[in-house]
Amino acid sequence: MFEGKVVVAEQASELNNEDFMAFLLFAVLGDGNVNVEERRIRLTMGKAKREAWGYLIGRLRSLGFREYDDRHAINYEVWSSKAVDLIKKMLDNPSIKALIEDLSTLPDAEKLRRLTTLANAKIKPKGRSLVEVAGIKMNIRVNRDGYVELRVERYDYNDAKEILMKLKNAGYEEAKLSKRGNHFEVYMRMSTIKKYPELTTKTCEVLRKMLNEAVSEGNKKRAWEITKAITKLNCPTQSPRASKTTNHNKN
Repeated sequence: MFEGKVVVAEQASELNNEDFMAFLLFAVLGDGNVNVEERRIRLTMGKAKREAWGYLIGRLRSLGFREYDDRHAINYEVWSSKAVDLIKKMLDNPSIKALIEDLSTLPDAEKLRRLTTLANAKIKPKGRSLVEVAGIKMNIRVNRDGYVELRVERYDYNDAKEILMKLKNAGYEEAKLSKRGNHFEVYMRMSTIKKYPELTTKTCEVLRKMLNEAVSEGNKKRAWEITKAITKLNCPTQSPRASKTTNHNKN
């Protein structure tokens, strides 16, 4: 028997953790996307499905999914260590894991292969890309052009506003607050980082660690992006090993 989607969503929202992981696995295999390079899981749904999943959205958010509305569809994404940990939980059942691994050997099972690859990915320790500013831990974001921002996210506006005021009271008047999807971001742009020598020093220290990590993992694209960021911030020269590797990648 097939019940209405709303009823199914209500029942799925009440599943225990193990059964909900199985439900989520098949949702990912259906309308989901698994990106190994970015270590990201994405669920895409239209407005109607989003309404039908009303009882499930809170469950997704509790697992680390964040909502992004691109007008044509709504995306729920989880990435980095949270994505890897989530895939591991989905495949925690030995029978399901064995089935997925067997099916991944089929020629057209690319999504299954990406899923098993992500499940075996090494989880990085937390804090590798964090900088402490005025007692607040901010994440370093580096885009493909080597542009750097410091960001911290909060789902509650008052929490985000409090962080903004702490930064401004500490002298970082250029700190800004904006709404991104269903959350709020407090951020400082590269121009702000450059303005404060102590902030530049802290950021450069973390960028060098991120570069060494990207080099050791053989992630050439990421290493080159971070190298451009280090250059734009006029950071002290990186280690000979990192320099040799990234220069080779550039060539």
